[in-house]
Amino acid sequence: MRGWRTGAGRSAVPGGGRAARGRRTRIAVRRPRPAALRLHTDGRSCALRRLLYSEINHFPDILGIVKEHGPDRLNQALADRLARLALAGRLRTTDPDLAAEQFLALLLGPLEARSRMGTRQIEDAELRVMAHTAVDTFVRAWVTS
Repeated sequence: MRGWRTGAGRSAVPGGGRAARGRRTRIAVRRPRPAALRLHTDGRSCALRRLLYSEINHFPDILGIVKEHGPDRLNQALADRLARLALAGRLRTTDPDLAAEQFLALLLGPLEARSRMGTRQIEDAELRVMAHTAVDTFVRAWVTS
């Protein structure tokens, strides 16, 4: 996944338990880079979403075509990584696709709202805070105890 940092969580975290697993899982589900998040709010991306919203009733098949080449591919790649964490016993999920969908919603929902559907530029510092908050919320909800 271009623009996303993922890793195997190799750094040593002293101790065990939920807190340590949470820190290790945060390492494995690293924050998306601001550049990757910025792609969602650039002019072309926002124009495409606005066009889809306005024309979906006239061309219902177009949404499937667009999703196939963008959001679905990202969701599948993320779900694959989350499935590996689940198999390793680090995430509580039997449905990595759902977990990936929820993680992306934690990232993209606030991004869409704060950028006012792409009409407001968001600074990198704010993007980093949004990404950190999304990862933290996801880890708290899904990390094994």
